[in-house]
Parts: sequence; C-alpha cells; structure tokens
Amino acid sequence: MPRLLSWLTPCAVLVLLTSCSDFDNEFAVQSANTTIEVSTDGTAFVSESFDILVKRAANYGGVYVDIPQRFTDASGGTHWRDFKLAAARRDGEDEYYSREHNVPGRSIYIGAEHCKSCSADLPTGLTKIQIAYWLGRLVRQEGDHEILFLPAYMGRVHGQAAKKTLTLKLPPGGTLRPAQQNRAAAYDLRRSAPNEILVSIPAGKGDRVLPDIEIEYPAGTFVTVTSGKRVQLWLSDHFLPFLSILGPLIVGLVAILKFRQSWLVPAPLITVDAKVTESISPALAAYLFRDWKADAAKAAFMASVCHLAVKRTLRISSLGEDAEASDLLAKQDRRKSKAGRAKWYDLPAATRLVFGGIAKEPSVGDRRRVKNARPDVRDELHRTITEEYQKIRGIDRWSLAAAASILVLGIAVASFSGLFLFSAAISGLLLTVFLVVAMFRHPERFPVATGTFEQFKQAMSLIVGLPMMAIVALVYIGTTEVISEQWPYLMAILLHIVGVIAVLAMLRIPTAKQRQIRNNMLVLNRYLRGEIDGPAMSVECYEHYLPFAVALDIEHRWTERFNLWQEGQKMDAYAPDWLITP
Repeated sequence: MPRLLSWLTPCAVLVLLTSCSDFDNEFAVQSANTTIEVSTDGTAFVSESFDILVKRAANYGGVYVDIPQRFTDASGGTHWRDFKLAAARRDGEDEYYSREHNVPGRSIYIGAEHCKSCSADLPTGLTKIQIAYWLGRLVRQEGDHEILFLPAYMGRVHGQAAKKTLTLKLPPGGTLRPAQQNRAAAYDLRRSAPNEILVSIPAGKGDRVLPDIEIEYPAGTFVTVTSGKRVQLWLSDHFLPFLSILGPLIVGLVAILKFRQSWLVPAPLITVDAKVTESISPALAAYLFRDWKADAAKAAFMASVCHLAVKRTLRISSLGEDAEASDLLAKQDRRKSKAGRAKWYDLPAATRLVFGGIAKEPSVGDRRRVKNARPDVRDELHRTITEEYQKIRGIDRWSLAAAASILVLGIAVASFSGLFLFSAAISGLLLTVFLVVAMFRHPERFPVATGTFEQFKQAMSLIVGLPMMAIVALVYIGTTEVISEQWPYLMAILLHIVGVIAVLAMLRIPTAKQRQIRNNMLVLNRYLRGEIDGPAMSVECYEHYLPFAVALDIEHRWTERFNLWQEGQKMDAYAPDWLITP
C-alpha cells in the first residue's frame, strides 16, 4: 500500500496519511492544531485535532496519523520515546482505530472499520479527527543544564493550504535557545503566556524542513532520572538496532561452535574402538569410508550380504559379485534365537533390508543371485543408511532453536520497522525461486500425483500458482516505497533471512560423534591391513570384522592375516557353516 504522506524531518514529525487511496481526490486538510503539555518529569501529553474535508462519497474511510517516537537531537543523538494512546475520536465520538509500527514511530489509523459486511466510506463534508497520547521523557542532560527538545510537528501535513498551530505548555524557567531564535523565520514563534509558547505554521511547500524547538532549563528543573530509568531509556533508544544485530550475532556464534571441532587438531587414534563396530552397520561403514560417494553403494550392499552370512541368516557361495545365497531363514525362523545366530531385530536396518531384497528374488532350486537384488534395494538402502547416520547425530536442538530465534528476531525487526509485508514479499519470492530450483535439481523429492484431478491440481500449482506468487511479490516490492530510515533495517532483515538459511545448512556439518565414527573407520582400515595393533585374532574376531573388511574393500588382506594366524596356531582348516561348499 503506497504511503501518500511521509515524515517531516529525520528527527520527529507528524504526518497525516492514508493508505490504498487517492488522498488528494478523497480528502483535504483544512486545519491542524496541536497542544503539547510538558510535565516536570519530562514527559509530554499531546492532543491533536485535524479538520478534514471529505470530498468523495466513495473513499477509503479513514486516515492515518503518524506519531513520532524516534527523535534526533541537535548533537546527533538518536532517542526513542515511549508512546501510549489516550484517545482516538472522530467528530467528538470514540472511533475505531488500529496501530502499525514504523521506524520513526507508530501509525494510527482512525476511521471506519474495514470488513466485508460494512461500508468503510466516511460521509462527505467536514469531519474532525482527534487523537491524544503520551510521549516519554523529552529531556536530555547537557553539562549543568537540562534541555527540553520538542520535535518540529506538522511541517508537511498533506494539504498545503491548511493552517497549522501548536501550543506548547511548559514548566517555568525555560529559555528558548538562541540558535532557534535566529531561525525564527521558519515559523512564527511567540509567548502567549509566561509558560506557554504559540507556534504558527503558515501554508507553504510540503518539502520544507522546520527546526526543532529546544528550551534550556537550569539543572534540577525536571525530576532526576534514576540509574534504573536511565538504563531503561538507553535500552529503548537502542532496542531496534539491538534486535537488528542480534540475529547475525547468533549466526556467528553457531558458526564458531560448529566449526570449532575442525579448528581443533584431534588426538591421533592409534587403536580400534570395538564398540563403534558394534553400534553401526557395515553398510554405513562403506559410505563413511568413501565420503558418501556413488561407488559406496555396491560396497554397502556386499558388506550387508556378508553380515547376513556371518550372522547365520543365510549362506553364500563367495564374497564376490557373482555370489549366490541359499538357506534363507523363513519369517517364523527369524523370531527364534538359536545358538550362533543373531536375533533378527538385533541386525541393523540396512542389513535386514538387503535380506528382504534377496528373499524377493526368484530362486533356482534353493539358490538366488545376490547381485540381482542390488538395483531393487539401492535407493531404499541409501535412505536407510542416511537415517542411521542421522540417528547417530541425534536431533540438533540447539541449532534448530538458533534458527527459530533468528526467524523470530527477523519477524520482530520487520514488524517494528514497518517492513513486515515487504519482508514477507521478499521471503515469498525467495521461496518460489528455491522451489523451482529444487524441482529441477531433485525431482525425485517431490511426490508425483496419481489421479487425474490430482495431476491437474499439481499442474495448476506449477503453471499458475508459483508464477502468480512471484508476480504478486515483485509488484508489491516494486510499488512500495522504503523510506531512508528503513533501509538499514531492511538490510538487517535480509541478513536474518540469510542467517536462517546458513544455520539450517550447518545442520549438515558432522557432529563430534559422527566425526569420531568416521575416524574410527580410518583406523579400522589400518588395523585390518595389519598396520597397527588391535583386538587379538580369533575365529570370532575374524567373522566380526569380515563385513567391515568387505565394506572397506580389503577382505582379501583381512583373510590373509587370518590364514597366517591359523597357520601359526596350527589349527584345522577353517570351514564356516555360513559358506556354501562346492
């Protein structure tokens, strides 16, 4: 919605405006009057009255009054003061109103309520809009004096022929600063009473900038500000900038914590952690050792087949690609625990999945070709291994909480800066682009509609829905004015959006436990090759690590070591019952 009126000065101004309407053709400001009564505690009670001529029977139904809360004093300091609405009236009667945030302050809509079953039009003719509110402390300490600074109100009320007057009721003892007296030509300023100043603003150009009014008082005139109140005022002055930088600070903290492990040099591992091989599947070991490359799928599949064999769930003819499987356990047999056989549900999910794929293959006699099952289970095996890896990671609640916090902070900044809809349009545009890119890069992640009606809805969403969302967002962004004071906060909102994306992307970084497991696979590789010491060799040790040797593609070296150990122990020839003999 375009704003038809803007703020008067960068420090503090009042603007009467209307949104989504042609203000010039619908309304005209006849006069504007303000009374500002300053108390000895430095706060001010403001009452304002505007005579509005409604020129058209069909009109927006109300006007916006912008209340300044962000002031910049003569020394360049920026101050934010509290606002509390006391009354909103039209023609002396309480009127419907609503509030909106903006960087300089609040926008109060006064007029008829907009709804589907009611008319929002104001009756033609003259109507009086009135608003009353409190502003927080307008006093600053400057040396041994206290300075009361009052913003230049109504320098640019829409309707240049309107006469504007301000009545300032002040505590006694104040002296108008000379700098202000020298610039008295900007408006007529005179004392109408000992403690009252009347300011008259004649009709003029809308772009004129009026100076603020600063009145100097001796120390002790106003109530002394306590330390706690001083801290509260400082926090209110820096509240929105603090929110703006807090999100990027959280992103930086998350990044430091995430990458800290890679900065630290871990102690070299010299022994194999046997518990690691008991807690992960051989299929996952194959993927970890190969950094999740495509060639890990074949090794993961064969390692799972070997795992099924050494766990006495089936028998295989060899560990090669042309292996055949036989003596597969029936469903009723899997529930029974026999000596030398692992319980079915003690096996990893990836291993059980490979068994199911082999069991579905047609058999010749009692034998099934192992490699025929690999294409059928490849995608599901990869998903199962990924799930196993994510379970090791666990739910990263801290990162998710950080992403949620950054999102909430970004929404808060957008709301308080008056950029909520503008930010929503940017987010919608980015989301549309992301969906389109994701559909082209990973079409398998998006479900395919089966029914004719579902396919029609899906096609309409892609052909009409997404383009319309992008067009609406672009039109809103292109037609909405962002004032100069909002630009820093718009940049902060964009940083918050980038921060949420960055934190979610950092969820892919391995945790310390995941890094430890992968490092153990590297050490296990050295142990299986005989380069470092590890668990003492035995038949049980050989069979336990054989699936991992297949996963790491060094089963021949591991078998050679086992054969040498057999010869040294002068044992009988090894004839496992899980191997099909010719």
